Amino acid sequence: MELQEDRKVIAFAEIIPGLRDWTTIVQVLDKQKPLLSKAGNRYQKLTLIDGQGTTVEAMIYKSDIEFFRNHFRLYMRYMLSNARVEYTPLEYRVRENQCTWYIDNSTVVQAMDEPNPPEIPPVFRFTPFRRFYQHIDDTSDIDILGIVAEVHQRFHKGTTPTREIVIIDKSFMPVILTLWGDHETNEGQAIANMIQSMPLIVGLRLRVSSYHTLNLSTKFGSSVLVNPPIQQGSMLRQWAMENKTQINDLITQRAYLNRTSLLPQPTEDELCTIKEFLNLPMKKAYWIQGSPRFLDKSQRLWYNACSNCHKSFRAKPQWKIICTSCNKNVNILPRSRLTIELADYSGNLTLDLYDNDAQQLLPFTLPQIQELEGKHQLDYTAIEQAIESSILTCFVKKMTGNRGPADTEKYAAIIVHKANAAELISSTSRNSASTSTPSTNPLTAPESSNLTTSSTILNATAQSYRGATNLDSNLFTTLKITETPTKKQRTDPTDMEL
Repeated sequence: MELQEDRKVIAFAEIIPGLRDWTTIVQVLDKQKPLLSKAGNRYQKLTLIDGQGTTVEAMIYKSDIEFFRNHFRLYMRYMLSNARVEYTPLEYRVRENQCTWYIDNSTVVQAMDEPNPPEIPPVFRFTPFRRFYQHIDDTSDIDILGIVAEVHQRFHKGTTPTREIVIIDKSFMPVILTLWGDHETNEGQAIANMIQSMPLIVGLRLRVSSYHTLNLSTKFGSSVLVNPPIQQGSMLRQWAMENKTQINDLITQRAYLNRTSLLPQPTEDELCTIKEFLNLPMKKAYWIQGSPRFLDKSQRLWYNACSNCHKSFRAKPQWKIICTSCNKNVNILPRSRLTIELADYSGNLTLDLYDNDAQQLLPFTLPQIQELEGKHQLDYTAIEQAIESSILTCFVKKMTGNRGPADTEKYAAIIVHKANAAELISSTSRNSASTSTPSTNPLTAPESSNLTTSSTILNATAQSYRGATNLDSNLFTTLKITETPTKKQRTDPTDMEL
């Protein structure tokens, strides 16, 4: 459509509460699915952008959602006049003087007549794939940009349709994104229909869970944009074309289930002490490191569970069931489970380990454990020695549903990286010797020596209450760590991809 001479188009920045007879051109960046407010009113949220890259949030309520059902199509541009404008409540503002627009059936909305909408400027702040772990099982959400490399079949959980797709970016770390409900019915099916072209997607307000170690999923307020015309997309599409063979190899290898790739060994800066962890917000997982102690020699070291989602069942191994948790046809399989105490110089906690994380600490295979248990011949001393010869680096979260006092709370490890204590001590001792200087004054010793010895969060004090161990307790003094401030694992704005 052509602009009337009496309608001057202004930018978003000029539109403030009380302004009359204004007109602007909006491009639809995001159109969320209608939701219900706490008061029971239906509403729909839009994100609009102008030619200067300024964004604004707009709201449509109740019957006006149906009134505008054919308007505000994704990425299209519209001429919009005289929406109601109010300052956004302070608790929801992300910038000074932020406004929210309210669109009703008296708002003038007219589609722009253009064959292709302009490219959207880089206004998203995407979380890098290698930073996903920082948001596992907490209350935050993330925005992501990726290429869809594989689409799995649709299935239902109860009456809700769901589908897993595998996304990847230049990190070569494929990750599963689970689409739920309307996101599967609409965007999921559209992606499945075009999977051969490896479509580009933007996921907005996704949650990160520890399901199968690391998994992305949609929620009610999420949006999935398929092949959006964004400036960041062209380079990623080109990368996918140039690396298609390697991407296909990763999919064939099911690298999206490779736990050590999804959650590799952390850097020193990503570790925190156990004391710090216990004092941090619990709706978040953190990396900790310490030495384990075997707890309760009467504990059963396995249980029967769904082979897919690991839900426990009172059922015999190899029973075929429809799992009431994941709604899939599965076999019941035994699964390793181990409860330990993990300690560093600052404190200790009780930790539950599962599957390979538990099995790697045990000197017997699961079938051997089951057989020896049946004969009452399981050697718990050998188990204790095997466990306590290790040093563990664990990504830990609080167990859900635990109502015990703080000193008896239990935690679960999402993944455990194991190191041999004697070998690590020997390596640390050699590194310390090679970086030392003739000076015996710790204040004049080189900083690199301190960094070497602080690479493992252990101290002889962590052993003082333990009693006998198969390692010489003197060796643990070489693993003393200098107490440091809390390590912040939240993404710094400078780490975000634009």
